[in-house]
Amino acid sequence: MSRPVPLGILLLLLLGLCGLCAWQWNREEQLRDLTRRQLAENADLRKALDENSARAKAGDAEILRLTETLSDIKTASVAKSQYDEALAAAQTMREGVLKQNAALKEQQEALLKANAAVAQANHAIEKTAAERDGFIQKLNVLTLQYNKLVKRLQAEPAEAAPGREAGEKPQ
Repeated sequence: MSRPVPLGILLLLLLGLCGLCAWQWNREEQLRDLTRRQLAENADLRKALDENSARAKAGDAEILRLTETLSDIKTASVAKSQYDEALAAAQTMREGVLKQNAALKEQQEALLKANAAVAQANHAIEKTAAERDGFIQKLNVLTLQYNKLVKRLQAEPAEAAPGREAGEKPQ
């Protein structure tokens, strides 16, 4: 018969097995952390790759647009002689506009002088109208006095003495 394995050896083997399990568990945890970090890094790299791809597509589209614009500019450009002619025409028009501006300024000055003369005439008319109103008020006062005098004179003959006729002067 065989002898049973001593308890001390079994405990040692058990402790060794527990240590091996703990070491493997720790190693697996480190590997899981490494995997998580690599997955996060991979996701960041994918995101950066997608952004760069989008930028590259946008850059390609911009290059195409600029190429089309350049070809449009080439077809729409004018010859130097046409440009010089247009520039000369613009200069001629500018000179004409400056002459017209000078004439307008002269007319404006004349209008300002005429407006000043009209304002002066208006002031004189207002002054004359004020004087006229004063004379009319004086005339109205005199007319009232005259009318009162006429009424009084007309009333006097009726009050005259019975022996005297109207219009006769007392002696």
